[in-house]
Amino acid sequence: MGESFVTGRDARRILDIVGDATAEDPGELFYSSVLRGIAELVPCEMVTLQLSDIGHHSIDGLRLVGGRTVRHAQSLDETYAFWSAYFEPGGCSYDAIRPGLPDYSLVVRRSDRFGDREYLRFAMGRVMRGWSVRHELLAAMQPFGALDRRLLLFRSDGTDFTDREVEIVRLIRPHVGELHLRRVRELAGEPNLTSRQWEVLRLVSLGASNHQIGSHLGISEATVRKHLENIYLRVGAASRTEAIRKVSGFL
Repeated sequence: MGESFVTGRDARRILDIVGDATAEDPGELFYSSVLRGIAELVPCEMVTLQLSDIGHHSIDGLRLVGGRTVRHAQSLDETYAFWSAYFEPGGCSYDAIRPGLPDYSLVVRRSDRFGDREYLRFAMGRVMRGWSVRHELLAAMQPFGALDRRLLLFRSDGTDFTDREVEIVRLIRPHVGELHLRRVRELAGEPNLTSRQWEVLRLVSLGASNHQIGSHLGISEATVRKHLENIYLRVGAASRTEAIRKVSGFL
């Protein structure tokens, strides 16, 4: 459906969106900048990182609507209508989408499953019509604990999502999942360190010297010292002991 060629410019823009991920509000659940970037690449009225506790019929997340990000929320009436239709044929459970084991790499348009008239025969189709959703693109991610994670894009009118737009979402989907995990760690107070910096800190916590750390990681002592300097800057510490104290809950 539509053009399917993802350009080098698209790929570079995806990397920029991921690399520039920033929280616009200290308490937001995800990065508003990422949702804005996705909406620029794949124009739509709404893009949502949806976090669902299916067992408790509750939804949380971050939603971009009309250029503004808001906490994902539903009224009681909307919640009842949505969860009543969720597990029915045409609904949002994985069995309703594709019978069998859950596919957490799934990227699918509603039109890949049902035509417009056929969809309105299902309860979820009527719910979506009530929300003025005509075209939907869903990208699933590995769950986070009890939370089902999905990236959802909606259009209320106009043309359906093209094959190229589906491929763009397919490319950015795993990055969104990793960025969500990063944001969870940030909200928990975990410092934003590289994997190598964490390796250095774990060895420091065991009492290893710079020489021992360098030998174990296959790097020079000068490189170890540089890693430690950068770690001190990121965690706001002035010594090895202070750095370990500040990150001890995350080692």
